[in-house]
Amino acid sequence: MNRIFISYRSADGAKDASRLADDLGRVFGADHVFLDRQDLRGGSSWRQEIERAIGHRPIVLLLVTPGFAGARHADGRLRIDDADDPVRMEIQSAIDAGAVLMPLRVDGTPMPSAASLPEPLRLITERHALPLRTDDWTRLDLPRIVADIERLGVPRGGVTAAEGVRPVRSNARRWALAAAAVLGITALVRLAVEDDAELPLPPTAAGVGATTPPPDATQPVAALAADRPSLEGRWLLTTQNGERIPLHLRHRDDRLSLRSEPVRVDNDPAWRDYIATLAAMEGPPLTHIVFTARGAVFGDVADLAVRVVSADGSFLVDSGNLTLRIGPERRVLAGKVELNSGEKNTVVLSRRP
Repeated sequence: MNRIFISYRSADGAKDASRLADDLGRVFGADHVFLDRQDLRGGSSWRQEIERAIGHRPIVLLLVTPGFAGARHADGRLRIDDADDPVRMEIQSAIDAGAVLMPLRVDGTPMPSAASLPEPLRLITERHALPLRTDDWTRLDLPRIVADIERLGVPRGGVTAAEGVRPVRSNARRWALAAAAVLGITALVRLAVEDDAELPLPPTAAGVGATTPPPDATQPVAALAADRPSLEGRWLLTTQNGERIPLHLRHRDDRLSLRSEPVRVDNDPAWRDYIATLAAMEGPPLTHIVFTARGAVFGDVADLAVRVVSADGSFLVDSGNLTLRIGPERRVLAGKVELNSGEKNTVVLSRRP
């Protein structure tokens, strides 16, 4: 029986919908995935299949493309405003059936605002949306989608949970989605070394650099940095929960980068389901992860692009942005990290001896 339904706007979502259906079919079994590939959609076939799945918690993957809410008729009217619009009818059928709605933002398409949608569809904007990007499809985005579907009780290959397939636990899903959130999850604490055990907790982010005036915009950043101590060296990152993670920073003029040591994850139960998802899709094996960041210093603020990769650098697990404010005497850095998987964490770094 179909458990997974894919809803899309034919004008710009058909290609991605077909690819997603094929990939999910290989993981969960083709009989579990419903994709109406006909031009005339939203009719009886969709409603009947959704109704058949009631009681089995159907899941509707909604591809949010520019045309999802933005497609118009020749006279300028939005198609989504029509009561008989196929996409609108599909979503309404899913809502009426009590299906789980999972919006997927295709290639960076933003979620529409509630005010831009017909009233019956506005609850879509309250659902957490996952990215679905062409460049990160196999290595990053599809594993997240698979993990969410498993968490909702759909087993791989049609095997029932009673036959041994365990749904992803909520905590494990957070690890999978955020690649251990790297800066805030305890798996990375294994990087800590014994000689750091007695280091005092560094100051909190509150107030760090708060009174520092903004840099002089008339001077180049490199010139400003020349008058200040380098950030090069060994640092200790302290998480919100007090865990300590050693890192190494490199600082050249206005350029800044950092890197952690490899962290083993293949023997950690919290990573088991994520690694299994990769294996099911014949992806590269994941045994260790490394956190890296690279960017620039602008006065007393550092802005870095984050990458979480496999230890050999061949496999991207997650990416995002790290912003740090440089504290007095440049011995404390404090700020936040935001990953593309949706995780956000505050972080504090202090110099190590």
